[in-house]
Amino acid sequence: MASLSELQQAGILIVDDRPANVLLLKAMLEYAGYTRVASTNDPREVVALHRLHRYDLILLDLNMPFMNGFEVLAGLKEVEAGEYLPVLAVTAAPEHKQRALDAGVMDFVCKPFDHGEILARIRNLLEVRLLYTGTRDQGARLACYDALTGLPNRALFQRSLEQMLAAIGGRASAVLMLDLDGFARVNDTLGHAAGDGLLSQFAQRLQQAAPAGSVVSRFGNDEFAIALGGLATPLDAQQVAEQVRHCCTQPFQLAQGEARLTTSIGIALHPADAADAATLMKYASTALHHAKQGGEGNCRFFTDAMDVQAQRRFEFERALRQAVVNGEFELYYQPKVDVASGRMAGAEALLRWNRPGHGAVAPSAFIPLLEETGLIVEVGAWIIDTACRQIALWSARPEGPVPVAVNVASRQFSDNQLQHTVAEAIAAHGIAPGLLSLEVTESALMDDTERTATSLAALRTMGVKVAIDDFGTGYSSLAYLKRFPVDVLKIDIAFIREVTVDPGAAALVDAIIAMAHSLGLEVVAEGVETEAQLAYLARRRCDQIQGYVFSRPLPAMQFQHLLLSAAGLPAPAAGGAPVRTLLLIDDEAHVLSALQRLLRQDGYRVLTANGAAQAFEMLARHEVQLVMCDQRMEEMSGTELLDKIKGMYPDTFRIILSGYTDLATIMDSINRGSLYRFYTKPWDNNMLRENIRAAFRHYWQLHGLSSAGDALCA
Repeated sequence: MASLSELQQAGILIVDDRPANVLLLKAMLEYAGYTRVASTNDPREVVALHRLHRYDLILLDLNMPFMNGFEVLAGLKEVEAGEYLPVLAVTAAPEHKQRALDAGVMDFVCKPFDHGEILARIRNLLEVRLLYTGTRDQGARLACYDALTGLPNRALFQRSLEQMLAAIGGRASAVLMLDLDGFARVNDTLGHAAGDGLLSQFAQRLQQAAPAGSVVSRFGNDEFAIALGGLATPLDAQQVAEQVRHCCTQPFQLAQGEARLTTSIGIALHPADAADAATLMKYASTALHHAKQGGEGNCRFFTDAMDVQAQRRFEFERALRQAVVNGEFELYYQPKVDVASGRMAGAEALLRWNRPGHGAVAPSAFIPLLEETGLIVEVGAWIIDTACRQIALWSARPEGPVPVAVNVASRQFSDNQLQHTVAEAIAAHGIAPGLLSLEVTESALMDDTERTATSLAALRTMGVKVAIDDFGTGYSSLAYLKRFPVDVLKIDIAFIREVTVDPGAAALVDAIIAMAHSLGLEVVAEGVETEAQLAYLARRRCDQIQGYVFSRPLPAMQFQHLLLSAAGLPAPAAGGAPVRTLLLIDDEAHVLSALQRLLRQDGYRVLTANGAAQAFEMLARHEVQLVMCDQRMEEMSGTELLDKIKGMYPDTFRIILSGYTDLATIMDSINRGSLYRFYTKPWDNNMLRENIRAAFRHYWQLHGLSSAGDALCA
């Protein structure tokens, strides 16, 4: 309700052709405390006066010369254009009451009137009028300002920027677009109340960092903007950007504790980049996108190349949306092979897009955009349904069904429809739930842990299997393996690629396999491309592999032909007494040849390598007990190579055979445990043969192997 002072400051206009009536009403109102009372005896002036002053109340006589009250009302309606019409009719003709009310007056008083009555009616009408205008003004404010921070919103920012550009003419100005790196993580982890508190603090810091005369705005979520006018040089914009970045260095104080974030900034300049406000804002947004691509806390100025790239991205995104509508996607299937038996054990469904007029598009080019735009939810549902349909088709074969795995993105979990989508597809195609596996990356698991854990538990209850994809590249925590219901770990291709040559990668792969098996999980190695990688993984008891060593991803029909062919990998050799195997490494062919002739007569399997690459290949493919290596080689020294071999194959006995003697290096290698023995060139044949026999005998004794091996070494 309006206060007395607000009522008494309301604008009132008295309209009557008789001066005596006007004087009476004016005196009555001023005596009652009203301070803004105007009057006119000419009804033809009313509309113009109201358009200029927007009175809160008009006391209008209906019977006047030149223009009657109803004609005045018609003109006032045009001014108010459907809004509240603040008119109190005061007339000596009570028969006009109904007509006046129909014409839009708010109240009607007959002459002669009671002073107390008319003052009460005036007060009531003014309260309604002020409440109406206050509500309307508040609505206009809400339409132009952000409710959380009180900052101008996007629409008001653009209008303010247009006014700024018009006022400064051709002088330099700039638009800074900003957002908070990691805000979504805080919002999802600590809740929306914490997120709102963080945004409010950030808005206050921006207002403090922005120079006088600038416009600070919040566009939505964690996106903000600053308009800077009258810059001396573009460096002024950079200085403001640095001040903004600095304002984030202090932690944000939240109820749950402190949060530290950075801000990414994109800058567009006027008139260098654009002359109008809309384009300037667009270019600043493009620069912000490029800043975020460079990592957290970056700042980028707009360039023409960015605009070209943005146009290409727009066209690409439009084509991708059209692909969803037109059904341009296809599923390929990459076989998974059981390492122990060598037989195909299932497949992974992989999305492919053959863009009309452009050909096949790399998955790395379009799948991230599907996730970014949210299209992955719709496409992901299609993938699940198509994979289930294919499982049903393959289930009729005599050899039995083929399990199929599909990848699931974090956006599919946040959509809250994943469980329903999976259940609907399984029911529609009548397949056993255990034939479908969902592969989830570690980062997707951690985007919203509560929701993800709940969804995965529900899917496991249905019988669907769950695999962690790209394991080892993300969090790789035993804690989340315990928290999330998981059946399979998939070792990332980055480790498999280096597993036969890099001790670090080999150690990680060994550890993942051992850990998974101890937890009762299966292990799948993805991206297996060489026989050496396959042999290494087989010896480490990896359960399944997928990769080009067996097959590339295939369309459904070609995959079915592969199934019918009963293709598989050679099964690992059956166990038994180990063959005494010796690996000779030397970059001189005649040395290798001489050593082979010498040592084969003792019944050893002798492997040779002319350097590190061949050595790692042989070690991966064969069980080797002794390695004898030259010290001076082109790729790396013998002691360096044996250091790596020790890290990957610690049980091997490692020997240096060299004509080059650097005692400090050799002794250091021996002290580190990298060397078992050191022999010099030229060698004594009988002594070398005896030393090798002794080394094998020591190896069998140390590892407790069969007496058959001992007999061979006697």
